[in-house]
Amino acid sequence: MEFPVECTHCNVLMTSWSVPGSPVRYYQCPFCARTFSSAYGEVFRRRAGARRVERPAAGPPPSPVPLPTPDELRWRELKRTAERWFARLQAEERRCAPAYARAGARAAGQKR
Repeated sequence: MEFPVECTHCNVLMTSWSVPGSPVRYYQCPFCARTFSSAYGEVFRRRAGARRVERPAAGPPPSPVPLPTPDELRWRELKRTAERWFARLQAEERRCAPAYARAGARAAGQKR
């Protein structure tokens, strides 16, 4: 019987494999590379390096597309507002840039 196993050192799920036809299953941590065998049940009972992870109770199936939270929606609207504001500033700057250049040239000519 296959069940999820967690490494007690790294707190991550361990990968598992078995030889075809064998009742023994092997579990290995992808981070620390510790390996355990299902033949030694005391390891799992005593939680000495590995522990069985209880499967969550059957609930509603997860949504295929994660829905945005209210904070994400507010942040998205704030970003849109800021983008419009910066675009308006840039357009105004481009429109007024020639006038500033002429005024600067006149001011420079008067100082000489």
